[in-house]
Amino acid sequence: MKSFLIALQFLTNIPVRMKDIKQKELPGSVIYYPVVGLIIGLLLVFSFNVLNRIFPVYISSVLVMGIYIFLTGALHLDGFADTVDGLYGGRTKEDIFRIMEDSSTGAKGVVWVSFLLILKIIILIFLPYNKLYPALLLFPVLGRYSMTILMKYAPYAKETGLGKVYCKNITVTQFIIINAFTLLLSVLFGLRGLVAFVCVATSALIIMNYFIKKLGGVTGDIFGFTVEVTETLALLVFAIKY
Repeated sequence: MKSFLIALQFLTNIPVRMKDIKQKELPGSVIYYPVVGLIIGLLLVFSFNVLNRIFPVYISSVLVMGIYIFLTGALHLDGFADTVDGLYGGRTKEDIFRIMEDSSTGAKGVVWVSFLLILKIIILIFLPYNKLYPALLLFPVLGRYSMTILMKYAPYAKETGLGKVYCKNITVTQFIIINAFTLLLSVLFGLRGLVAFVCVATSALIIMNYFIKKLGGVTGDIFGFTVEVTETLALLVFAIKY
């Protein structure tokens, strides 16, 4: 139970306040990341169902995305923006890390975060209901699942950092459970769910290998970058016409 609450506290704004958390306890919480994603997804489905009874679908979609940002504390959006800024502004590995660690967000990061949010909202607006509710439920699960792939296989790129304790500290058993839970949940939504799972896993591996070659590993910001990219990809799979 403590591991679950640690995951809930780390990944959401849900009022959980665990005290005296030891570093060695953090990797064990990763097994619950897809479960936390499912909780977020269920809250989004419930929120949209309520809002859509009051407002037109385009307003409901914007408000649901706002609820999502509130629930997650924009944690992964911040990592995405920092990573984009680093990639655009840094020529060397050291420059990229220096820019990523800067507390201010650059223009490139703001533009790409805006693009992602607009794209997500447009997808929600135009999805038919038989795809919308599965997409709302599943995309937070797959986004958090993608992070566990990097944590399992990628080295940490810096000497210190919050994410270092997670890298390569997930056991085989934990990772099998994470994969089984996410895959089974995905296939509940048929072929489209399975395709979303495969696309997310594949893209996470591609992102991981890119940053290993470029920076020697991953960081906490890159975890956030991966979540945002794979969530958007999952939504795009549900938006495919056929």
